[in-house]
Amino acid sequence: MRYEIIESVALLFIREQLRAGPFAGVVREIWPPSRDYKMNDKIHGSWSAVDRALARYGYAVDANLTPSSVKKTVTGDGSAKKPEVAAGVRRVLGLAEDYPFATDDESDACAVILAWLIRENLIDAEEAE
Repeated sequence: MRYEIIESVALLFIREQLRAGPFAGVVREIWPPSRDYKMNDKIHGSWSAVDRALARYGYAVDANLTPSSVKKTVTGDGSAKKPEVAAGVRRVLGLAEDYPFATDDESDACAVILAWLIRENLIDAEEAE
């Protein structure tokens, strides 16, 4: 039942986002396998639910980025901490140094998409250095 709820929420989210136009890509930050196999099952079940929702709209995940590759791209350091990631996002986007993100999740999500945009040469990578 939990995965059906995740799929339903994803369907609603995708529908809302498509109002702005088609997606240029779908990017996922992947996590290294955990020693806790139950946690791995939950993560993969959630990913599968989102994948099913994407498929209903004709989309699939285009790229899977590791946390270290995201951090390296946005900050120059693959082991950067959350405040450094937020600072890197601010720098790439040209935001003020004191620009507040609502949560670490918000700045992390921005970092993931920025890393993909840089990797795909869709934005200037020099800004991230």
